[in-house]
Amino acid sequence: MAPEDTKTAEDNNTSLTKSIDKNGLSNESAYSSILDPLDQADYNHFPHLVEIFSKPESITAVPRVKGYLNAYSCALDAKMEELLAAQQAAEPSVQRVARAHTELAAIFSHIETVRERAVIAEEVITDMTADIRKLDETKRNLTMSMTMLKRLQMLTTAYEQLTIFSKNRQYKEAAQLLEAVIELSGHFKSYRSIAQIATLSRNVAELQRAIGEQVCADFEAAVDGRRPEYFAERSSELLEGCLVMDALGDSYRHRLTTWYCNVQLREYRNIFRGSDEAGSLDNIQRRYSYLKRMLKTLEPQMNQMFPQHWKVAESLCRSFCEITRDDYKVHLSRSGKTLNVDLLLKALEETMEFEQFLERRFSSIRMSSDSDLGDKGTLIFGRAISEAFEPYLGLWVESQDRKLLALVTQYSNQMMLPPSSEDETPQQVLPSSVDLFLFYRQVLAQSAKISTGAQLLNLSRIFAKYLQQYADRALASHIIEKITVELEVQTTCLIISTANYCHTTIEQLEQRIADVIDEEFKAQVDFEKEKDAFLSVASSAVQSLVRKVENDCKPAWREMLNMNWGRLYSVGDQSTYVTELIKTIEGDVKEVLKHLHKDIYIRSFCDRIVESTVNTYLPQISKCKPLTEICTEQMLLDTYVLKKSLLRLPVIVSPPDSHASTTYINVVNRVTAPLESVLKAILTGQSADLPDNLKVYLPTSNIVQRALPEKFRWGS
Repeated sequence: MAPEDTKTAEDNNTSLTKSIDKNGLSNESAYSSILDPLDQADYNHFPHLVEIFSKPESITAVPRVKGYLNAYSCALDAKMEELLAAQQAAEPSVQRVARAHTELAAIFSHIETVRERAVIAEEVITDMTADIRKLDETKRNLTMSMTMLKRLQMLTTAYEQLTIFSKNRQYKEAAQLLEAVIELSGHFKSYRSIAQIATLSRNVAELQRAIGEQVCADFEAAVDGRRPEYFAERSSELLEGCLVMDALGDSYRHRLTTWYCNVQLREYRNIFRGSDEAGSLDNIQRRYSYLKRMLKTLEPQMNQMFPQHWKVAESLCRSFCEITRDDYKVHLSRSGKTLNVDLLLKALEETMEFEQFLERRFSSIRMSSDSDLGDKGTLIFGRAISEAFEPYLGLWVESQDRKLLALVTQYSNQMMLPPSSEDETPQQVLPSSVDLFLFYRQVLAQSAKISTGAQLLNLSRIFAKYLQQYADRALASHIIEKITVELEVQTTCLIISTANYCHTTIEQLEQRIADVIDEEFKAQVDFEKEKDAFLSVASSAVQSLVRKVENDCKPAWREMLNMNWGRLYSVGDQSTYVTELIKTIEGDVKEVLKHLHKDIYIRSFCDRIVESTVNTYLPQISKCKPLTEICTEQMLLDTYVLKKSLLRLPVIVSPPDSHASTTYINVVNRVTAPLESVLKAILTGQSADLPDNLKVYLPTSNIVQRALPEKFRWGS
């Protein structure tokens, strides 16, 4: 073969190899592609053969093509075997799932079969045990019948014995048997449709009623006076009869004690009728004496007739209180507004004393009984009688209103005369204030006895009203606007001391009322406005004293303005106006402090003097002309001397080694600081040259601005 032919054959072989590789011999992706012609059922091989053997020379490549086709066939066989192996491995899992479904269906079928067999077995067992159940029910009914027959026999026997005990008045035995009869009768309530049992139940009930009536009749014979010897002969039978009444129940016991109380109080009702004179409030003490005598007489008898736990004496007193309370309500309603308040109060006080007597008497009895330990601390009678007076206590409160009006009017019209020097004491106050609070204390003590509720609250409001009037009419109205003489200074100091005393005492009064008034009214007790009123009175009086000092200092201030500041060529000693000013202030303060002894008001007075002096001094600066550097330095010296004097004001009448408090010294320094700063600012010459910190330090108030000459002022 020629070289050209050989080359052509190799090229064809290469093309064939590529074609085979392209169509699946080496590329596995062709196996999975549904568009590959080799995977189609109607595959046409002719186009591929034409492509592979496109030239005659390519015939030489047939063996090689065959080899490739065999290899491709082997690859397909291997792939098929692999897929068949995987499918065979998956078939057992499917079989197991199918087998599991089959087994599960078999299990459900078995369960249903077992259930059916269980139902059949239950029916069989029920049929087998039906006779046994019947026997159990028969046994139970037979046992119940035997029990009921036995109880019926016991009831019949007890009924017969109880009838005998009742006729023979053997109450102790009857009481024990009666409890058993009542308990046995309760078992036959559901069997009363049976004629014999219904008859027996009626007989038992009739016997209970009869024996209760018999015991009551025995008490009537002993107590009512028809058979007075009965009590002496058979008092023990009466006590045993109470055991029968206990067995019969509370209703029988209550009936007997109510009857006994009514019998004993029959005479009391007749004597103290509300319409008779004996039933009036004037004879209220006779009522209480009557009961005390009755208790003393009847107590031995009651102890012999009644058990202690019946508390017959207590019931007797309760009935007495109810009758007396009702009588008072009728009497008071008839009297209405014409009721004498003093008589009402006297009757109420005696009533409350009597209630306290009953409380003490029966509380001690209860505390001695173990069965009543739980009653400790509780009131037995409370306001059993006095509650009848409660609606009319407003009359008493109104009477206190009228009395206080008269007192305050009297106090406001009294001359405000301070005590003489020999009677003067450091804590001297107006006698009227002491008398007023003494009256308050007495009325409050009286009110606390008769009412601690709404009426006490109303009384506290009346107290507050007249405290306000006392502050306005008896104190504030006597403050002197322009004090000129020492007597007026004494009077003003007396007002301050009195206002302070009233303020302190009001706090004690408020606390006392809060301590005794009922809890629901505590929050409504309020005297804040009245305390503020007395503080205001004291403040106004202190200000009146300050005005006196201000008026007395006016000549010194005029002297300051009249000084020829233009001829002042050097700084010397303190100015004459400062000497006069200090002399006047110290003299007035000494005069006031002789009569003012409360530190808080001394301090307030001195604080106001300092403020007033500085506030007057500041405007004076700009009025002094010409204000040269020498003049300013002289004023700084005067300010220092004045400040030194002001620091001594609170202790000016004290020993020389005394010192004012640190707080007061700080106040003086704070108040005088603007004055000193203004003078130092003027010394700088121009406002523009003032240090920034000085501008910040100086107050920007109008009074300080006016103190500076116009050229030294800055924004308002």
